[in-house]
Amino acid sequence: MHQVQSWRWLKGLLGAASLSLQLMGCTGYVVMSNSEGTGGRSGSSGGTGSTIGKGDPAACSNAELIASKRVVRLSFNQLANSIGTLINAPSLTEKLGTDNEILDREHRAFPPLQSPREGNSVTDATWKTMDTMAAAAGQYVFDNFATVTTCGAAPTDACAQQYLSKLAEKAYRRALTQTEQTRLATYYTTALKGDAGASVKEAVQYGVYAIMQSPQFVYRTEFGADWRQDGALTPSEMASQLSYFLTDDVPDQPLLDAAAQGQLATAADIGAQVDRILVTDAARKNLHGAMMSYFAYPQLESVKIDDTAFTDGVRRSMYHEAEFFLQNTLWTGKLTDILLSKKATVNASLAKIYGITQFPPAGTSLDADGFATVDLPSTRIGLLTQAAFLTTRSRPDKTSVVGRGLLIKNAILCSETPPPPESIADAISAISNANANASERELSNIRVTTTPCKTCHSTFDAYGLAVDTFDVIGRARAVDSMGRPIDTHVTLPDAVGGGTAADALEVSEKIAASGGFAKCMGRNLINYALADVSAGAADIGSCASSRVAATFANSDQTFSSLVKSVATSLAFANRLKGAAQ
Repeated sequence: MHQVQSWRWLKGLLGAASLSLQLMGCTGYVVMSNSEGTGGRSGSSGGTGSTIGKGDPAACSNAELIASKRVVRLSFNQLANSIGTLINAPSLTEKLGTDNEILDREHRAFPPLQSPREGNSVTDATWKTMDTMAAAAGQYVFDNFATVTTCGAAPTDACAQQYLSKLAEKAYRRALTQTEQTRLATYYTTALKGDAGASVKEAVQYGVYAIMQSPQFVYRTEFGADWRQDGALTPSEMASQLSYFLTDDVPDQPLLDAAAQGQLATAADIGAQVDRILVTDAARKNLHGAMMSYFAYPQLESVKIDDTAFTDGVRRSMYHEAEFFLQNTLWTGKLTDILLSKKATVNASLAKIYGITQFPPAGTSLDADGFATVDLPSTRIGLLTQAAFLTTRSRPDKTSVVGRGLLIKNAILCSETPPPPESIADAISAISNANANASERELSNIRVTTTPCKTCHSTFDAYGLAVDTFDVIGRARAVDSMGRPIDTHVTLPDAVGGGTAADALEVSEKIAASGGFAKCMGRNLINYALADVSAGAADIGSCASSRVAATFANSDQTFSSLVKSVATSLAFANRLKGAAQ
């Protein structure tokens, strides 16, 4: 056939107003904001949380709204998932991921659009990837025409147009306007069949290609009924927001039906959909992958450890244990089980690291990969003493009190510490050189009593000291590399209630009891749901985080309830008014 001018077809299909979203450049979202927030990654303390009523949900009201009216680009992973679902071709999703080097569920940025490759703008490289994916979708439909379209070996124009119309409606995640329906029909018959001389199959191929390139598919809007006013998302916008948060994919039919029937307007309506979706494999795989990414487990793939016991097999085993750990804690028990669980799923090599002398325990069966769920030794509890978690923050040849302390402070309590200014670099080097043979405890005592180091180190060194009884790959030890006894007694920062703790077990228990971990995870999930936090993010002290924490405290306190608390919050379902820029 003649080379179909898909851009021309696309322009006519969408109309000048809609096309302007794509042509405005290459912005990943339309900024319609008067928000003062700078946003930031979920691991940071930045954000737009209101100073009104901080920590007091009852005093917050509309101060809980943090993100502005905008258009949000789907991530590459969301695009691949959506295309495969829309065309009913799971194998195509896998092919798109492989061919375009799209990160899998466990290697995504957190939030989804915060990686350098994704970003909040569309560059030439970004558009090329989108275009390649759209073309692959069209080609797949052409190659599998009869099966995909159900139009048979001798397709009619009527069947082909009906297929494209239904596909566009699902891709746009809402009913087509009359104008869109008319343009879709007109350009099928005129631009593709008439001007380009395409066959029915070719016309459908390029129709699919254009739909998968369209702004209505590539972006999702968050304008509400009137972008000039604070307020709720429209039902169709809410369906997309909810589905991409929970499943990283297009809304399923029950969710679309609920939107069409006006049944996504209240917290009860939304909560019912969350309950329904959270039991699906799609939601659990998506959120499991998101949390694997958040806790930085993929760093195991590149961490350098100079220990002969840290083989590639052990590295992979640690990662697999982490997968089991989240599977077993996210969907059963309480959220704090992430910190307090006394169970682990390990193989023989990990059992040795954990000091489990009898493996498998009597009466325990191994799975096909040689793993079994066991009781942890008395010195271990939850995430903070897990080999994978500890190894990702070790130096090649020794442990790092600072690195581990920062990891716990940032990932568990959502309080980020800025890097030291260059102006004190010489002072830091002088202290290090003068105390080259000092123990980790002695070095920490210097840091927390020396200006200006003490301002920051007093907020996290204690966490690192409490877990220093575990070596570079998480083996329990009583002495350091120079044979000096390791003292794990610490005075805890005010952020978790202060007081003392004897070891990692007591630190974990006090963090869990403080409520700081639950509030941190709620804040993280808000920002994850917002996808791109450039136009507004939840700070740990914001009204949005406080409201979610209060709602969660009145639930059964499971991870599912935390997700539901986020999805039914004002911050999730409402946006601040904007001013076109």
